[in-house]
Amino acid sequence: MERDELLVQMISRAADLRNFGDWVDILGKYADCLAQVGTKLTPDEVEQFLEVGAVFYRTLARAEDYRQNFRSEMKD
Repeated sequence: MERDELLVQMISRAADLRNFGDWVDILGKYADCLAQVGTKLTPDEVEQFLEVGAVFYRTLARAEDYRQNFRSEMKD
């Protein structure tokens, strides 16, 4: 699949959504998928996936922090 097709699939696909706090589990699932295909990738390709995972983690951590701060401010 091409990049655009992959993006469309990720954005439009129905997902088993639980609560927003499950983002750590989602990152774990990403690591599971990477572990399954990691032996078929070059070290540079694995590094690229790890970089994306790190950015994903930091983005979600910031979103979670913002959400918690917003809730706290709304209670005050």
